[in-house]
Amino acid sequence: MKIIILAIIFLAIGGMMSASVNSALNGWFSTLEKPFLNPPNYVFMPVWTILYVSLAIFVWMIDRQPHSPLVVRAKRLFVAQLVLNFFWTPIFFGLHSIIGGLIILVVLDYLVFRLISVSFKINKVCAFIILPYFLWILFATYLNISIFLIN
Repeated sequence: MKIIILAIIFLAIGGMMSASVNSALNGWFSTLEKPFLNPPNYVFMPVWTILYVSLAIFVWMIDRQPHSPLVVRAKRLFVAQLVLNFFWTPIFFGLHSIIGGLIILVVLDYLVFRLISVSFKINKVCAFIILPYFLWILFATYLNISIFLIN
């Protein structure tokens, strides 16, 4: 039951973030030059839906691990990266700050890499569950760098 509640919370927050992006997608963002590999806008919602569910599963699995300093570190890293994840949208889309978004993504990449490293020591399945999330934010970093360079 807890996993369903976590998934609903993550999806609700993701939905709110998505709703805040819609006007920027049709306005400011649509005026920017995009890199060759930039996916169409309709790809982002299903991808993020899957990723948010995987994050909920990750939290649920980490929470079920025996208490240890590594588990505490994983939880702290998770919260830190989640906060940065949620700041990216208002910085990039709301403030139209390509460089601000890029700075957030670089730090986010580092935090999620550390999270995977720590999680791998706790439970390898946990680490693999968030690997697609890590790959997606690395791709987002590539997109953000490309948008910065060509605009």
